[in-house]
Amino acid sequence: MPFSTPGFFARIFAGNRLISTRSFDRFGVVRFNNISTLTNVALTIQIFNSNGVLFRTRRVPAGVEAFAVIG
Repeated sequence: MPFSTPGFFARIFAGNRLISTRSFDRFGVVRFNNISTLTNVALTIQIFNSNGVLFRTRRVPAGVEAFAVIG
């Protein structure tokens, strides 16, 4: 069963510059379609719960095609 993420959303940053904000789908997946792969810069993902409270922050190194945050 996928992680329950109704109302969750994520923001992705390059340095301090916000690149995109996207909502999770019904499978608990968020896609940032405006980021090409492999990434050429380190990125930071912030995940917020359905109340808008910061849930997780993860750093994604350059050279990555997919990244998972579990739990």
